[in-house]
Amino acid sequence: MNTEAETLQMGFAILALFFAVIAFGSVVSAVTVCRACARTSRRSQDVLIQKFTLCRRLLPFMMVGEILFCGLATVALVLSEIIWAMGHVEMNGGGMKLLFAMVIAVFAILWMIIKSFFSVRKCFALFKPEDSRVIGVNLPEVQAPELWQWVRSLTSQAQLTPPDNIVVGFFDCFYVTANPVQIEKGERLTGNTLYLPLTYLSLLNEAEIAAVVGHELGHFTGEDTQYSLRFAPLYAGMQNSLQQMAKNMQDAWIDRLVLSPALNMAMWFLQTFHETVNHWSRIRELAADKTGASVSSSAAFACALLRISALSEPVERYLEDVLRGRKNSDNWTDGLVLALQKQGPLDVLASIDSEIAHPMDSHPTTRARITALNLSLDEELLSRASRAVAPEENLFFPALFGPVASALSCEISQEIEPLRAEIREEIEAEATLATEAKAIWSSSSMAWIMMIVGIVLIFGGGYLVLFQHFSAICWLFTLVGLPLGMMGNVALQRSRQPLFTLTPQSITSLYLPQPLPLEYIERYEVVVISGAAMLHLYVRNGDRLNITTKRCMQVFRYEPQESRVVAVVSNPWCEEEGQKVKLDAVTMSQIVGQYISSAHARAELSKF
Repeated sequence: MNTEAETLQMGFAILALFFAVIAFGSVVSAVTVCRACARTSRRSQDVLIQKFTLCRRLLPFMMVGEILFCGLATVALVLSEIIWAMGHVEMNGGGMKLLFAMVIAVFAILWMIIKSFFSVRKCFALFKPEDSRVIGVNLPEVQAPELWQWVRSLTSQAQLTPPDNIVVGFFDCFYVTANPVQIEKGERLTGNTLYLPLTYLSLLNEAEIAAVVGHELGHFTGEDTQYSLRFAPLYAGMQNSLQQMAKNMQDAWIDRLVLSPALNMAMWFLQTFHETVNHWSRIRELAADKTGASVSSSAAFACALLRISALSEPVERYLEDVLRGRKNSDNWTDGLVLALQKQGPLDVLASIDSEIAHPMDSHPTTRARITALNLSLDEELLSRASRAVAPEENLFFPALFGPVASALSCEISQEIEPLRAEIREEIEAEATLATEAKAIWSSSSMAWIMMIVGIVLIFGGGYLVLFQHFSAICWLFTLVGLPLGMMGNVALQRSRQPLFTLTPQSITSLYLPQPLPLEYIERYEVVVISGAAMLHLYVRNGDRLNITTKRCMQVFRYEPQESRVVAVVSNPWCEEEGQKVKLDAVTMSQIVGQYISSAHARAELSKF
């Protein structure tokens, strides 16, 4: 190897080290800057906005730098090795193959870097705020003057900023946003938008609705204005875009290879700011709570919080039933009120430690928010909040919306028909999966080991009795070897036939007295204990299954306290395309989950 080649090799090696240092420096810089910014962001919301904006602008360049310089460092290192190989490896058949493979590696890495520049465009685009998509109806003032007049009276009373748009719908709770709003199959709205849910409007009284609307409009007052206008949409859009980018990356191996480190950096960046964002979010919510209480009263706002928390689950369940065809109604609001009237008084304490769902922010728990208002959960407050849904409380809703009230719910219900069609298509697609039986077997290797060890111990004990006269050790070997051999024989017999078979309708097995319908299984999990997989099937109607509750050597057993069927699966495997395929816990969980989901989809489709 001549001096020029050695110099060139050393030059590429130094260049590789140089690029690696730059790549490492970009990571260290990103970590240092983000940590420092997140730490100082607790001073004020303005500082949070400034620091987050700074990091947001720097981060894409750091992501690109990491991808580029890591790739160039690898290319330089491989080129250095190629030059060395040309001087030290004999260029015969094997040497030429090695050299060719290294050249191909260089071109592959360069192609991946070029590919990354096209993919990394997403890194710059993902930080753009995205429009909020809403299923609902925009109500301009000419269509609902009474509503707008009422909202303006609230804003003037507490010196709040009035909204630019009011949108009504079904699927969210009360909220405001400064992000552009795209109405499904409708117009795009800009400015401050107030979202009013027809569900809770028909379930709260006027004072409670006023308190909640005052709380939401309070987010556009003081420091919250800049936070809501500048930071919240940007932060939410960045989260959604990164999640979408990670989802898309799963389908392309080149994106995973090139963008995974950079995406991990971006995810870490968000995680670093997440605690600070939640800190200010809690402060903002408690401040807005005081605004809502000032518009109406602290007691009315507390009642609204308790009722919304208690009603959220039945409201979501009703909407889900209508969307999935389990209930039919031309007017969803009337149907919801009629359905909830039958439930009687609400159990407001059951959900007092939960957070009210919100599409833009995280909330403190209902208990913490009521405590911050200096209210106690006395009998009077709980009695008012837990009152049953009554038709007379629904009188404020039609008066608020004027002549459009009667047609509004019907109009939105018709707008949702395409969504019902999409859900039906998803259910139909799920129902077409897992339509053939799949047998799950248990491996016999452990059974043979147990039998052999048991036989050795038994014969060893016999040998000691006959030739060594060690009777105590003989009995010990026999006591251990005999049950071990018997257990091995049982396990071997079980391995000669499927442990259980998944069919489109049920789980069948020789160890089950009757098929276990998949419709009975509400949820499941796979737990690995000492190398053995435990399949936990949480079922309804478990008392009808007639499955034993004994534990010793049972493949299937029923645990009434947990309402679950437990299956013990040792080294599972199945056949795919005529080949034996071993199953780990994750794969077995996916297979079982697919059969359960498909069975539920077919059952739901029959009722759609």
